[in-house]
Amino acid sequence: MKWNIRSEYTEGDDVIASILKIRGISAEGDFLNPPHLSEAFKLLPQELKEGLHKAVILVEQCIKEKRKILIHGDYDSDGICATSILYNALHKEKKYENTFHFIPNRFDHGYGLSEKSILAFFEKAGLTLNSDEKILVITVDCGITAIDEIKLLKDHGHSVIITDHHQKSEILPAADVIVWYDKIVGASLSLLLAKALGSKDPHMIALASLATVTDLQPLLGFNRSLVKRGLEILNTDPPVGIKKLLQVAGKNVSEITTYELGWIIGPRLNSSGRILDASSSLNLLLEEDEKKAEALAVELNSINVQRQDKTVEMYDLAAGIDEKNLPKIILSSHADYHEGIIGLVAARLTQKYFRPAIVISLSDGYGKGSVRSVPGVDIISFLRNFDEMFESLGGHPMAAGFTIKKELIPELKEKAEKLAETSIPDELLVPSMNVDIKIPIDMVSLELLNRLDTLKPFGLGNEEPVFMSEMVGITDMSKVGRDAQHLLFKFYESGKYHKGIFFNASDKEAANLKFGDKADIVYTLKKNEYNGNTFVDLFIKDIRKN
Repeated sequence: MKWNIRSEYTEGDDVIASILKIRGISAEGDFLNPPHLSEAFKLLPQELKEGLHKAVILVEQCIKEKRKILIHGDYDSDGICATSILYNALHKEKKYENTFHFIPNRFDHGYGLSEKSILAFFEKAGLTLNSDEKILVITVDCGITAIDEIKLLKDHGHSVIITDHHQKSEILPAADVIVWYDKIVGASLSLLLAKALGSKDPHMIALASLATVTDLQPLLGFNRSLVKRGLEILNTDPPVGIKKLLQVAGKNVSEITTYELGWIIGPRLNSSGRILDASSSLNLLLEEDEKKAEALAVELNSINVQRQDKTVEMYDLAAGIDEKNLPKIILSSHADYHEGIIGLVAARLTQKYFRPAIVISLSDGYGKGSVRSVPGVDIISFLRNFDEMFESLGGHPMAAGFTIKKELIPELKEKAEKLAETSIPDELLVPSMNVDIKIPIDMVSLELLNRLDTLKPFGLGNEEPVFMSEMVGITDMSKVGRDAQHLLFKFYESGKYHKGIFFNASDKEAANLKFGDKADIVYTLKKNEYNGNTFVDLFIKDIRKN
C-alpha cells in the first residue's frame, strides 16, 4: 500500500487549516458553515426544479381525480428510503389513502422497473395492466433506462413520473415527467418532490441523509447541507425505526455520525433485499409503533448476520485467483453465488486486488452480475462497450449491475480483459492511501478531535482526516472480533498511551508485529465515551513495522 502523505506538521502550524488547504477548501467559504437546505436548493439546476413543478401538477391532478398512485422503488437503502419518503408525504401527510408502494424482489422481478415488477404491482393494487382504471406510477431511484417498460405503461394509458439519479442514455423513456439529477440520490429527489407537495416531516430529511451516505455520494454542496441537517435530526429526534435498529445492533452510541449510517444502519437496511425481500426494511421506516419497530429491527439484525455469513462463504469461493497473473479486471462466476451478495463479494475483491471486479451468479441460463470499480475507472462507461451482450445494464461510474445470457459470459470475460489491458492505465491499479498530514503522536488529543468536528459530516468528497505518525511503540496487541479478524493495539510514546484498533487486519500484518516493536501508523481519530470518561481512539488504516 502506497501512502500519499500530502503535508507534514511543523511547530506552530494549525492542523485544521493545513487539512483545509491541501484539500483546496477555503476557510472563508461556506464549507465550514453549509447553507440551510432551502438555500442549497436554490443552487440546484433549473431543469430539476422545472421537473419537480411538473410532477407536482400531475400528482395534484391525479389526487383530484382520485386515481391510484403507485410508488415503485428499489431494494437497496436508497430505494427503500426514497419509497418511504414519498409514501409518507402522500399517504400520511396529505392523507391520500389511494397511495400504494412497491419494492421489487431481486429474485422474482430483477433490478429496477421491469415488466415482471409492473405486473406484480398492478396485482398488488387490485388492478390489471389493461384495466379501464388508469393509475399514476412514480418511480423512485429507478426508471431512467426503462424505455420499454415505460412504453408498456403508456401504451395502456397510465401516467408515469420518473425520479432517478442513475446514468441516463441518449434516448429517454417517454414518461409524462422526468425528475432527474445525477449529483444527489434517489431519496433526495423523493424528498424534494415530497417538500414540493407540502411535506413538513423532518424525519424525511434524516432518511434522505441516510441514503446519501449509504449510496456513497460526495458530501459537498447540496449533499453536505442535507447530511449535516439530517444528522442533527438523527441525534435529537430520530425516526423510531432507526433508533430501534441501532439499539438492536448493540450500538448505544453517544452520537450518530456518517459512520453509523454507512456501517451499521445501511447494511442492516440493505440486508433484507439481499437475502429475502426488502419489505421488512421498508416497513421499519414506515412504522411508528415502538414495539412493532423493535420486532422489525430484531428481524433485520438477524438477516444481517445471515448476510455476513453468506458473504464469507462466497468470498472463499471467489478468492481462488492467480495473484501472479492478475488481469486488469477480475471476473468470477459461479452457480453457488447468492444473487443478493455478489455486490459485497465484488467489493471485497476490488478492495483486496485494487482493480475492477465482476461477480456473476448463475441461474436458469442467465447470469446476474454486480460490478465494483476503483477510482479513475468509469465502470459503467467501460461496460457500455459491450451493450449488445447484456439483457439489461445500469449503474454508476463506481458500481454497476447487469443481466447476461450464461453462454455469453466467457466472451464477456475475454473482451473485458482485452479492453481493460489497453484502456486502464497501470497507475490506477496501484493501491494507495491519501494521508492528510504527518504529525507526532503526542498531538493526538481530545482538543484536536473536537476541532476536527468542525469539518463534519465526513464522507465521499470530504473524507475523514487521515493522520500518520512515525516510530510509535507497541506495548500490546491482541486479536478480537467474531472471527478474530481485528487487531487491538496499545501504543506508548512521549509518556502517553494510545488505544488503536485495526479492522479486518490480515494475518500477515498480525504475524509481523509484536510487543516492543516500533511502527509507522496511518489512522483516523474516534471519540470513545466509557464510564463517564472520554477517550480518543485510533482507528488504524495501515501499519508498517520499522
